[in-house]
Amino acid sequence: MFPEATLCFIPFIYTLCVIAIIYTSLTTIRQINLKKIIAYEAHMNFVTIGMFSLNIQGFEGLVSTMPLFSTIFLTLCLS
Repeated sequence: MFPEATLCFIPFIYTLCVIAIIYTSLTTIRQINLKKIIAYEAHMNFVTIGMFSLNIQGFEGLVSTMPLFSTIFLTLCLS
């Protein structure tokens, strides 16, 4: 939708995603509850990196990861 802004903010988005991946990994180490572990996982950060990679491999990873994450999340929430 905004290609110039996307190209301008890619380094900022990558930096935020890497910080979030490290933070969520460190917070997940201390968790015991499985639902909280899934909530703190870094999957969505990898999805965001794939979305902003602007190449075919990133979008294929995005398309394959989102349904899998949704299925796992719904299964754990409904059980």
